[in-house]
Formats: sequence, C-alpha cells, structure tokens
Amino acid sequence: MFTFICNQYWILAVFLIFIGCSSNTSEPLPPVDDYVNSDLLIDTSELNDLIQSDENLLLIDTRADFESYSLAHIPGAVYFHARRELDDTTNTIEHFMVNGEVFQEKMQAYGVNVDSRLVIYDEGNSLGSARLFYALEYYGFQGDVSILNGGFAAWSADSLVTTSLENQGVTVTSEIGNFVSVIQEDKQCDLAYVTGVEPGSNKIILDVRSKDEFDGVDVRSAQGGHIPGAIHLEWSEVLVSGDVPTFLPHDQIQAKFDSLGVTRDKEIIPHCHTNVRGAHSYFTLRLMGYDSVRPFEGSWSEYGNADGVTIAK
Repeated sequence: MFTFICNQYWILAVFLIFIGCSSNTSEPLPPVDDYVNSDLLIDTSELNDLIQSDENLLLIDTRADFESYSLAHIPGAVYFHARRELDDTTNTIEHFMVNGEVFQEKMQAYGVNVDSRLVIYDEGNSLGSARLFYALEYYGFQGDVSILNGGFAAWSADSLVTTSLENQGVTVTSEIGNFVSVIQEDKQCDLAYVTGVEPGSNKIILDVRSKDEFDGVDVRSAQGGHIPGAIHLEWSEVLVSGDVPTFLPHDQIQAKFDSLGVTRDKEIIPHCHTNVRGAHSYFTLRLMGYDSVRPFEGSWSEYGNADGVTIAK
C-alpha cells in the first residue's frame, strides 16, 4: 500500500515538472493593455475584430516594398510608402518631413478624415508605421490611431487572411478626406533649440542611433559623434528580437528608460540620423505614457553637417 501511494506521488511530481517545463517553451506576447497608452498599440486579434466591425477604419500599409504589398497585404489596406511620401525633397536636410500643406493633401488623398480610425502597419519593426504616426501627431490629427504590434510579420505568423492586388485591385481610396493640418509646435524642435539645451536642465537628448554612430565610428554626415550630454539607447532595444519584432513588455522598457534617467518629469528629445528611428522612439515614449516628447527633426543629418557646433565622441 505504501509503495503504491509513493508511486502515485512520484508520477504526479513528474507530471507537474513536465507541465512546468512545457509552459516555458514559448513566451506569450505581452498584453498591449499593460502600457500606459495602450490604445496606441493593437494586436492582430484586435485588428481582425476591428476589420469586421468598424466601418470608419482606415488601414495603412507602410512597408518599404510595394511589391510585397501587391503580393499580400491585410484586406482593405491602402499602400503608403512612409519614407518616400513624407520626404521633403526640396529641403537641404536629408529626409526632412514634408510641410503641413503637403501632408494635408496626402492624407486627404488617402481618405483620412478628422475623426478617422487609423491602424498603421509595416514589415514588423514599426519604423515606417512610427514615422507616419509621428507625422500625424505633429500635424494635429485628432482621431484614433494605432500601430499593429509586430506588423505584417505578426499577422502572417498568426496565419490570418491576406489579399493581393490581383484580387483586390485597389491601392488608394477614391474618397477625399477632410483632414486639416494644424502644427503642434511642442512636438518638434530645431537645431537652435537643441544647441541651447543646458547640462542639468529638465531636457534629455536621447540619441537612438547605433552605438557606432553615437561613438563616431560609423560616420554618415560631415562629422561623426554625438551631441554633448546626449544619452544613448538604440531604438530597437525596445523590441523583441526574432522574426516577429513586437514591443517588449512595459516593465522591461520602463527599466531601460529608468536606468538612463529618462523619466516622465523630463522633456525628452529623441533623434537619430533623419528622425525615422527617432520617430520610432517618439512612439515608444508616447506608448509608455511620456507626455513631453519633442523630436529633433533635422537629427544628425543636420547637426553633423552644421558649422560651429560642439561634437562629443
């Protein structure tokens, strides 16, 4: 009898150990409602439901490759090449954002209204999505806008339905929207503002380029290095590594910010080389509940080519 009971306990223990080990074989995606501004990020399940239920939804595909969009995209999505469409080619600063009038025309052409429900996605790392997100906020969009966590990579990994141009045959909505650009001055800063940041002030310059760019090893302007006093955190450090680069859980991102003194009582000035990666960090900070975020649009493309500025390495 005693041997029988012991054997039962032994079997139960092995079973519990097996279950415990099995549960650790794959990490679930962090719930998007853990973030302070969780409405800015949407997962594939939520988007799939939204497509079925919200007639006001405008889904925007910002992947860099139109061919990828033409072969497979989320049903109903229109194509918007974020880098090309938002690039002011008349500006001497590389990839500087288009002005408000041009942006308004583009958004209206894509059917964006003042109260549209927008969801933006890209390949997965949210670079293209965040650039458009930042432009929308800088130019005063008042509707609801979210980025798809993990982008098209997450949608594909979940084996959700896609369509192609051959089946859909539409790239841009034919209805003209009523979006009006209203510049939000507190969401952008220029070279004079950045050079005027005093050490020990409540302003933090957050350089989100690669470490080699920050150290002046990878030089992409006339001069390499970084703005004196800038704090470095590469933009991609807030993403899960792998085929589906979703955002890290809230507490992990917050720990990275806290360790660098990037706190909510400070004004954060993110930048990279052309404010594409900087816009990604703008989105991350907004997602995390930072209210005072003011990207340096000219970024290192402007600073590294400017005369008379101080550069650290």
